[in-house]
Amino acid sequence: MWMMGGKSRKRAARVAAGVALLIGLVAAPRAGQAGEVAPASEEAATRLDRGETVVFDQTLDSKGRRYVGGVTYTMIDADPSELIGLFGDVSAYRQVLPRTRQARLVGMNDGDLFVELRQGNSMVETAYTIRVHREADERGAGATYRFWLDRTKPHGIEDAWGYFRVEPAGESPSGSPRTLLTYGILVDIGPGLVRDLFEERLRQLALTVPQRVREYALAHFHAHPPPPRQLRT
Repeated sequence: MWMMGGKSRKRAARVAAGVALLIGLVAAPRAGQAGEVAPASEEAATRLDRGETVVFDQTLDSKGRRYVGGVTYTMIDADPSELIGLFGDVSAYRQVLPRTRQARLVGMNDGDLFVELRQGNSMVETAYTIRVHREADERGAGATYRFWLDRTKPHGIEDAWGYFRVEPAGESPSGSPRTLLTYGILVDIGPGLVRDLFEERLRQLALTVPQRVREYALAHFHAHPPPPRQLRT
């Protein structure tokens, strides 16, 4: 039987921890029993080491609420500090959040950001405000950004919770720094026809965020591999 190496075991543990964090984030204050979650596996850890994005869909039903979303994991060729800066930069949200027409900082409280988002297309549009809270990594190299719907302000969705977790992950084979980005999201868009028509499409769009972050990193960050050494003659 093939056995996981040390790095793969760590990757698998991070997958399990990320799924548990998402469930705890929503289930503790809001929902009751969570749905079944795919466990961490050797295959998931191996795919992550190969640079693929690992996705776990998640659906929660509790007390009339229905949350859809999931947890994703992806390796990004960027320094953790660059991604930390990205999530603190509201002007970048339009590029990394799908179908976002406007992202506007509307307030701050104890370091938390209040960001008004306007999202949609020519047929459907909604607006709401999220609160973004940063938690520093105890080891000092990474961070977790949690976000949730501010229900005290007008909102076109029923509820939303999630997080971005940034962790250093060594170097790529080319020598550039790598960061493990864990992203979790659960959204309740509300009952009725809107849910029937758009719920699954919303899940699919929400889980594209890591790819959009990767594209942003390639276009804006400078964590490139070192240039080849020149031989003296």
